[in-house]
Amino acid sequence: MSLSSEERRNFANWFHEHEEELLGESYIHAQAEAEILRRRDAAVNHPEKLEPWEEVFPRMKQRFDELRHKDTQPG
Repeated sequence: MSLSSEERRNFANWFHEHEEELLGESYIHAQAEAEILRRRDAAVNHPEKLEPWEEVFPRMKQRFDELRHKDTQPG
């Protein structure tokens, strides 16, 4: 975090360009990859079940706020 915004941006770009070299070709956990592919297939096969981001985001934000509030309560 001691890097400037531009230095962090440059590092992130460099890391992205070299991530296969650094992490190996298959660096995602097999279970995570399987879940991503399962969700992709579900979205492709049933697009009618997808929800617009504009509708989902407010619900997510509300839920995160509820959880954050719960974590700050005593006891």
